[in-house]
Amino acid sequence: MMEDAPEFNAGRGAALTSEGKVSMDACLMTGDGEVGSAAGLTTARHPIDVARAVKERAKHTMFALPGEDLLRSWGIELRDPSYFVTEERRRSLARAQSEGDAWEKHGTIGAVARDAAGHVAAGTSTGGITNQMPGRVGDSPLPGCGTYAADDSVAVSCTGIGEAFVRSVAAHQIADRVRFAGQSVQEAAQAALDDVAARRGDGGVIVMPASGDGVIAYNSETMNYGYVTADGVRVVHGAE
Repeated sequence: MMEDAPEFNAGRGAALTSEGKVSMDACLMTGDGEVGSAAGLTTARHPIDVARAVKERAKHTMFALPGEDLLRSWGIELRDPSYFVTEERRRSLARAQSEGDAWEKHGTIGAVARDAAGHVAAGTSTGGITNQMPGRVGDSPLPGCGTYAADDSVAVSCTGIGEAFVRSVAAHQIADRVRFAGQSVQEAAQAALDDVAARRGDGGVIVMPASGDGVIAYNSETMNYGYVTADGVRVVHGAE
């Protein structure tokens, strides 16, 4: 899983807060409107598993700082907080702090999918932003901001400056533009990113519509992505 690869900003190798600790968020949403999300995770090996457990096992939709007893009762694999911290992230934190509290950006991971019946789903997992304040929550675990899915429109996962994606409600905005404004998926994705840019943010989105081809759009310098076609062809860009 990508959450086990330290090259990504999720799970092991997540970005570090100003205190040198991890604070991981995740969200999983299906096109029928069911959703689970979690914020402020510090010991869950796979944060997306926590989001799935919230969706499938809890009567609530979001948990912040869930206790380890609860996570164990859901069968979540836990690790010592030191497991998630890598030397590369320590160097990134030191660099950010030496440059006057600057935030270093690292790539959130996400996935969107559609099954044979046309049902869509989206999942997003992140470690946030290097040198963020303890307690900060970005867009990733917030349904409609960094993650969204609706069978009558699209599934969306976002990455970038979370505050701008929250202010623009980017993921839900894309769905509404497709659903109510009649825009193409590409037009809707680009318009939402234009709104993000107007709010001093950059990043990217992956979008899977209820029918037709998926869309990848970004206004950052680059974005790594990959996809599998219906006939099994695998395509990877930027992260071979």
